Amino acid sequence: MRWWTPPRWQVVALVGALALVGVSAEAPRPLAAAPTVLVGADSSPDPASTSPQITRVRFGSPQAISDAGVFIGQERGYFREQGLDVEALPFQSGPDTIPALASGELEVAGGTISIALLNAVERGIPLKMVADKGNSRPGFEFSQLGVRRDLLDSGAVRDILDLRGRRIAVASLRSGAEAQVAYVLRRGGLDVGEIELTPLGYPEMILAFGNRAIDAANIIEPSLSAAVSQGVVSTWEQGRSSAAFGGVYQAATIVYSGQFAAQTDLARRFMVAYLKGVRAYNDAFVRGEGQSDVVRILTENTPVRNPAAYTDMNMAGLDPDGRIAVQSLQLDMAYFRQQGYYSGPITLESLIDPSFAEYAAQQLGPYR
Repeated sequence: MRWWTPPRWQVVALVGALALVGVSAEAPRPLAAAPTVLVGADSSPDPASTSPQITRVRFGSPQAISDAGVFIGQERGYFREQGLDVEALPFQSGPDTIPALASGELEVAGGTISIALLNAVERGIPLKMVADKGNSRPGFEFSQLGVRRDLLDSGAVRDILDLRGRRIAVASLRSGAEAQVAYVLRRGGLDVGEIELTPLGYPEMILAFGNRAIDAANIIEPSLSAAVSQGVVSTWEQGRSSAAFGGVYQAATIVYSGQFAAQTDLARRFMVAYLKGVRAYNDAFVRGEGQSDVVRILTENTPVRNPAAYTDMNMAGLDPDGRIAVQSLQLDMAYFRQQGYYSGPITLESLIDPSFAEYAAQQLGPYR
């Protein structure tokens, strides 16, 4: 998969943080070059050419385990089968991708629901949440509220109420990440207004835990396991997000830009390849089939380069049909309105377009 130097507006993961936790910051091995064209350009084949043109699709990625569908699809040629070359570009969080999706610098991104997304759509930027790209559910709790290990070991924090007045980090404010923290706290009788929220990138969270600058964080894999292995974070039953969201927490979705979604055939082909990759991921981590090869792909495309680490890692839930857990996003929307963050007319019905995932699932057939 090809990587690039991001523009000024893009937040890049800290190389120093990765080095401190023993995670490689080396760029993934590039794939062989292929003829590419930008989305929206004339992609009709040249009769004189001996090889078909490939349409380049730029994907905004947090380099998380939940990006596995894209990584597997690219590595195994599923996107090329659909005439696509997916280029993954690193971003800190979902809200950071919104300007790039709006300006046409990205066609597709992964990220959480946020006020930035709602405001963009209200301003007439036609972004669409089209498929699942990471959920936490029992057995796949890849997004958790982790607590500084010394606080748990010493007994300073025994339950949710002991987090009152403490500093908790989130990748982005006024987003699903903040709502997740709020609902986890609420289960223990604590209001989000009784703690201090601090926005930090995931690698920065690991450093902040080590420096005792934060007490807890909404942190996802692979940063979660990296922090645990360094002895600076512990996971605990009370920090599991799925319980706070009725069994499934929708941590991230695939988001299409308006221009990309309008190119129905192209957008459908992307989704077919993506879900093919997601199903291979489920084969590996739900059924245990072909796991070693999928782990190899993840080690080559995420900061976690040690295959053994995937044995104990909290893997992401990925729906084989791309279905979004709407009830989870409804709780996020309710939180935004309760906090006074959003009072506009945008609804989930206008944000979510399941047609691309439904088409792809139909083309691939039932997942068994």
